[in-house]
Amino acid sequence: MKKDHINYLAVGSFVLAMLALLIGSLLYISGRGDATDIYYVSYTDISGIHDGTTVTYGGYKIGKIESVEPVRNETETRYHITLGIRHGWAIPSDSTAQIVSPGILAEKTIEIREGDNKTMLSPGDTIKGLPAIDMMAIMNRLSGEFEELADGDIRPLLNKLSHYLNTIGKDLNTKIPHITENTSSLLVSLNESAMRLNELINAENRQHLHSLFKNANTMSESLITLTRHLNETGEKVDHLLNQSHHLLDDNSDDIRQAVIDMRRSLETLSQNMNAIVHNLNTSTRNMNEFTRELRRNPSAIISSKPPVEKKE
Repeated sequence: MKKDHINYLAVGSFVLAMLALLIGSLLYISGRGDATDIYYVSYTDISGIHDGTTVTYGGYKIGKIESVEPVRNETETRYHITLGIRHGWAIPSDSTAQIVSPGILAEKTIEIREGDNKTMLSPGDTIKGLPAIDMMAIMNRLSGEFEELADGDIRPLLNKLSHYLNTIGKDLNTKIPHITENTSSLLVSLNESAMRLNELINAENRQHLHSLFKNANTMSESLITLTRHLNETGEKVDHLLNQSHHLLDDNSDDIRQAVIDMRRSLETLSQNMNAIVHNLNTSTRNMNEFTRELRRNPSAIISSKPPVEKKE
């Protein structure tokens, strides 16, 4: 009998030890066994979160939600959430807490994004909450927008494109034979033109073309030489004109005086022109009479007597 009591005691002790170990494991897993600091955060929408939801800091688990309490004010209902954060964890005062989903199918968590402020929050302070990012709601909204886009824009565009393609296909079926015929005619014409061109460019004509290109090259060289000579001639003419200009500038007074003297001479000649013309006319008549007399009596030059002087 005594031996049975010992066995019962051993079994009971083992069961109690296992139960204590199980409770300790559960407390360790749930985090209730660690010392925590209490912080608060407030949201207007807590879809997907509840008591026990994980709290992370840069993706690292630092606590969980202790409780959720709805508070109604005059305009809206807000949800004050109590966070149990690992004791001594430093959180800058400008940090933010946002409800996020690590994956599409993952459970939502509260992610605390570290701020830049050097001042740290104290246990019992409130962390600034940011609106939740609901991936499913965003995807549903995008799906609705894509559906509206498909019904309003893409489907009519596809219908018009299909109509245009059908029209183009019908036109091609109608016009392709004609286009093929025209292409064949064009190829025949091109072949005939190529044959005529080959006949035209024979050996003799190629020689002529070679001579023509050679003469054109020689002419080009001659034109280059002529252009160079013309440039030299132009430079000489410019130099001569410059010298003439300098000469005129240096002798302008003498030239002016010569022009004045010439003008005076022309004026004197103009004034005596009538007398000069009269004398020339008289001399011409006398010469004619003298010539006529010589033709009639050539010996008159030898046997002629000096004219009798008239006495006054």
